Amino acid sequence: MVKRQRSSSCVATPHKVSKLDTSLQDGSSWSGSPHIASGFTLPELLDFTSLESDHAICSRFDNIASALFHEYRLLAASPETRTEFEILEVEFYLHKSSCHEDPFTHGSDEQKQSGNWYFHRAPRKARVSQLSVTAAGGYRGGTRKGLDLTIGAPATPKSRFFTESTSQMLDPPLLRGGVLLRTLRRMSDSTIISGPSLLVDELLRVSEASNIAKLVTDKWSGDTSAFLISASSETRTTCLHLVHVQPSRTQSSATIYRSPRIGLELSHPDITLERLATHPRVVYVAKPYRYFIRPHLLTANGRAQTFLGVYHACMDSKSFTQDSELCYTITRITGLKAPTVVKYLGEYNHGLAKGSLTAFIGAAGKGVSASPTRFLRMMGTLRKVSTEQENHS
Repeated sequence: MVKRQRSSSCVATPHKVSKLDTSLQDGSSWSGSPHIASGFTLPELLDFTSLESDHAICSRFDNIASALFHEYRLLAASPETRTEFEILEVEFYLHKSSCHEDPFTHGSDEQKQSGNWYFHRAPRKARVSQLSVTAAGGYRGGTRKGLDLTIGAPATPKSRFFTESTSQMLDPPLLRGGVLLRTLRRMSDSTIISGPSLLVDELLRVSEASNIAKLVTDKWSGDTSAFLISASSETRTTCLHLVHVQPSRTQSSATIYRSPRIGLELSHPDITLERLATHPRVVYVAKPYRYFIRPHLLTANGRAQTFLGVYHACMDSKSFTQDSELCYTITRITGLKAPTVVKYLGEYNHGLAKGSLTAFIGAAGKGVSASPTRFLRMMGTLRKVSTEQENHS
C-alpha cells in the first residue's frame, strides 16, 4: 500500500464561463505544475529518461499515482461549463528499450513526449495509405476508446532527470508510455464514470464535442498538453487539464492499492513453452501496474483485480491469522459479497498450489481476462511459478 496526504476536495458545480477559469469554487487558484509532496513537479515525474531499473520505474509509478489521486483533479472546461473530476483508477504502460519492455504498451508516436493527452488509435495495416483514416481521425471508436497521460521523455531534454550526456546520445533508447485513465468521480454529484471508453464519452460530453477528432482538432486546436503551461492553452475556452489542489488539513489520506491490469492475458501465439518463463507477456501480465483508491466504488469493471489488490495489501500487513478474518476485511474494503470473496480466494489459492501455465497460454488462454475465476487461477499460478524460480536461483 502507498499512503500519501490527500489533497482537498475541489467540488465544482458546472457553471457558465466565457474563458478558461483558473479559480476553484472556494476562490483559491490552481497551477498546472507546482512542486508536489515528492519535491518534484508532476511534469518532471513523467520524465523517465534517467531511470534504468524496474525498481526505479515502479517507484516512479508510485509517486505519479499518489500525485494524481491525492494532489490533482481533472478539469474539463467548455464555453458553457466546467466540470472537475477526482481520479480513482489508473494503469501504467511503459516501454523503454533494454530496461522495461512492457509488450502491452501501445508504443504510438504520440507517446514519445510526456505530459500530453493521447487518445487511443486503431493500429494501421502496413500497406494502408496515410490518407486512409476513419471519419474520427484514426482514433479508436465504439467501446475501444481510451485516454492516456503520456509518460516518457520531455518535450525538451532539460530536467533534473535528464543529464547532458544523455541528451548527446546518438541512439537513445525507445521510450514511450502512458497512464491510462480508467475511473473518475464527477465532483458535482459524485457520479462514478468507470471504464476507459465510458470515461472518454463523458469527457466528450462535457466538452461539447461529437467525437475525439473534433475535440482535439477543433476544440483544442491540436494542443494536447495535459497542463496549463502554454500560451495556446491559456487562450482556449475548451480544455482538459490536470490541476493541482492545495492539501487539506481535515481530510484523511485515501489508501492506494495496486493490482494487475485489466484485460490482459497470455493468448498471444508468440508465447511458446520453450521460452515460457522469460516471455515478456508472461513477465508483465501480472505486474501490479493498476493503481486505485476507494475500491468499494469500483464495481463496474475489474472486480477480480480489485480483490487481488486488496488481498495482497492485507497479506502485506501481516495482521491476519485466519482466512475468515482476511475474507471479512476484504469484504468490508471492497464491497464484494462474502461468498464472492471466499470463491475468489479459493480460485487464487488453487492456482498457487496446483496451477500450470499451460492452461493459460495460446488458444487455451483466450477469454481468461473476462473470467474472474480463470483470471485468479492464472494469477495464483504465476505467483507459484515466480516463487519456484526464486527458490531455484
